[in-house]
Amino acid sequence: MIRDLLVEILGEPWVKLLDLASAEQVPSSFISRGNQRRESDVIWRFRRRDTGESVYVYILLEFQSKPDRYMPVRMMTYMGLFFEYLISKGLLPKSGKLPLVIPVVLYNGVGPWGSALELAELIERLDPSAEQYVPRLCYRLIHEARVPLALLETSDSPVADLFRLERSVTWEEMITGLARVREHVGPDEETLLETFMVWVRQVIFPRFLPPDEIPPQLTLEEAETMLAERIDEWNRKLKEEGRNEGRREGEANVLLRLLKKKFGALPKGTQKRIQEAEPELLLEWIDRVISAKSVAEVFGD
Repeated sequence: MIRDLLVEILGEPWVKLLDLASAEQVPSSFISRGNQRRESDVIWRFRRRDTGESVYVYILLEFQSKPDRYMPVRMMTYMGLFFEYLISKGLLPKSGKLPLVIPVVLYNGVGPWGSALELAELIERLDPSAEQYVPRLCYRLIHEARVPLALLETSDSPVADLFRLERSVTWEEMITGLARVREHVGPDEETLLETFMVWVRQVIFPRFLPPDEIPPQLTLEEAETMLAERIDEWNRKLKEEGRNEGRREGEANVLLRLLKKKFGALPKGTQKRIQEAEPELLLEWIDRVISAKSVAEVFGD
């Protein structure tokens, strides 16, 4: 998933310098000097393949569901604590230099990010002569809603499937997304399949179904079947509601015509009352029109 994210979604030239087979997740919990625990989401380590040396590039992933104006500050804090961790554990290369850390923010919100992508944008300026002291740290933003749909549709990557599911707004799109996951994640990738299903149950399904209607254990195949049955049930309800609505509108129009013929123009309030009434009540009022001597008598007022 991480390799596909870097190659297909990020796609920057430096990715080609990484030995993607060397991917290794590293600890991402650090303790600051003030004993305040900081949690960064995911850090992955890769060797470079152009030199063959054990030089590592670290990918720091942060997951966001809403914009964060001070994201560069958070990234700077994570990186500082991470560097301290590497120094204290003696994990620096022979050169003693700090490894490159590339921060990537995955944003799954709908609205625009709108926040600074560079720490320097958040710093007040004093004078051009002090510009050299302005800290600089940038990060790469991946906004899931802005990834071209054409790219997601042509990709066989589970990352693309994840992004498609995140963007699903209808049950039909959800079923298609689940089918793509089953197609692209093989039975030998049991852990990934289970992770996908936990995520679907806990994050995606609650958008469409009440929590008490989501089975605690559900395979992708069972999820597709359940959604298909729900769609059939939903369509039946819509058709029934449509028939009832058509019947109600027809009876309301008949009653309005009868009242206008017998009593002349009707107040707006009376018209609104008729248009909002249930079909059974409309039939009762229609029966009363014949013998009623006033509009009020039709309604039983």
